[in-house]
Amino acid sequence: TISVPGIDTSWMLTTDSCGGFRQSTYDSSVHYAVSLSTTWDKSKYYDCPSGYHWACTEEGRKIFQNDRMTGQSVYYNQCGWNRYTYEGSYRSSFRFRDSAITNGYKPAGSHDQDPVYTSPSTSDFAGVVCIKD
Repeated sequence: TISVPGIDTSWMLTTDSCGGFRQSTYDSSVHYAVSLSTTWDKSKYYDCPSGYHWACTEEGRKIFQNDRMTGQSVYYNQCGWNRYTYEGSYRSSFRFRDSAITNGYKPAGSHDQDPVYTSPSTSDFAGVVCIKD
């Protein structure tokens, strides 16, 4: 990731084979940014790399409307992960900017084009959903 003044991506895990920033196979404007921490801090703002913004749930719902259950997974067994696990930590939920209110997330194991799911859980945090500006 590129360092830009005012953008803090130090929260990101960048050691997997996708640099912790996997492009969606369903929509090329979407990337999944992986977190070092597996606990979601609902009060924290997670910056996306330069040129991207942290998507809100409604943006995700507009993009991910397909429920055919086909295609590649969001991050499960991708980029050197062993199922949901990378570097010994279980990661399953990619969150949206307003997930603290909507509980929206993209499961790491769902198909890339699957709709947004909901859960209030703060555990098994995988990272955030970013969209190209």
